Amino acid sequence: MFALRSSSRGILGSRFQVSTTWRRLPNHVPQQRSSSNCYRMGITSAFKGLRRSRYAIANSPGILTPSRHASKSMRAASSGSSSASSTSVVPLPTREQLSILAIRSAIPMVGFGIMDNVVMITAGGAIDSTIGVSLGISTMAAAGLGQCCSDVAGITSGGIVDAAVSRLNLRHHGLSPQQLDTRVARVCGTIGACVGVVTGCLLGMTVLFCMDTDKADRARRAKELKSIFESVMNDGHKLVGAERATLFLIDEDSNELWSQVATGMEGENIIKVPSTKGCVGTSVTNNIVCNVPDAYASEDFNKEIDVSTGYRTVSILVVPIRSESGKVLGAIQMINKKQQPQEGFDGDIADNSNDATIIPFSENDEKVVSVLASHVASFIRVVESSE
Repeated sequence: MFALRSSSRGILGSRFQVSTTWRRLPNHVPQQRSSSNCYRMGITSAFKGLRRSRYAIANSPGILTPSRHASKSMRAASSGSSSASSTSVVPLPTREQLSILAIRSAIPMVGFGIMDNVVMITAGGAIDSTIGVSLGISTMAAAGLGQCCSDVAGITSGGIVDAAVSRLNLRHHGLSPQQLDTRVARVCGTIGACVGVVTGCLLGMTVLFCMDTDKADRARRAKELKSIFESVMNDGHKLVGAERATLFLIDEDSNELWSQVATGMEGENIIKVPSTKGCVGTSVTNNIVCNVPDAYASEDFNKEIDVSTGYRTVSILVVPIRSESGKVLGAIQMINKKQQPQEGFDGDIADNSNDATIIPFSENDEKVVSVLASHVASFIRVVESSE
């Protein structure tokens, strides 16, 4: 047997061998091979062996080809990133840290809530009782203007609240920025801020105990009533020939009688008298018509009023103003009825006659003033229903 052995160096430096054999023919039939055929068969077998060697090398576990090296590098990178992400997990805040975070979020909002409500209520009340009454602005509009003042105060004095809170030296929660960004930390901070601002607003509302909350309502009601009553009282006293007429209303909060409509008196100052004194107090308290022919002979008459005004009162007629349910709302007072020169008197003549004799009011005068009082009660009901 003849063997052809050839050797070569592979691309990666490994050595391989390829052998080809021919079966020997009988001696009487010798093998006829040309040199070219032998060369061709040897080279072909060598390349076949080379391909088989490369396949074996590529699939060898110890040797990495470029493609396998890239895939393994990608797998290693992905495994490294997953391990890095697993090691960078943010720990959850403890219950104590969350409590401290909620407290630190609540305390500044308490200060802002107090300042917001105090400024809003004070400014809104001042606007309501001044500009609101003169310009006819509603209470809700005044509250909105007060809120504007409160917002401006919050912007300008926000640093003062922060500085005051920083001086409290509150305990720090010790949370990292990543922990503060967790959902549970954000929820606790929001809840603490909400509780703080509600608490501050409730504390700021205590300023209402030091304010006269009905002042604006009384002033607005007096303005509305004044425009209505002036038209009644300017001509009402002429119906009975009286020199003066005054309309009194009851202030149930202060238990006083007040009036802003009085004919024959200068100025627009509000008159206030106790609801239990004088002829008006007697009429309102007992719900009766009080007809006094001689004021100085009556025990109910208050002489101090004449002393302070310099006016001498002779005859008085007081008729209570009653609601539909019979409740006393106020009273109409007529002072000094003048005797007319003729039976059918003229109101203008009676009003301008300074030499007329003062006489007591008659029963007919009581009926006339009672009708006038019923009209006034109707006006009051309309005003109260529109509020």
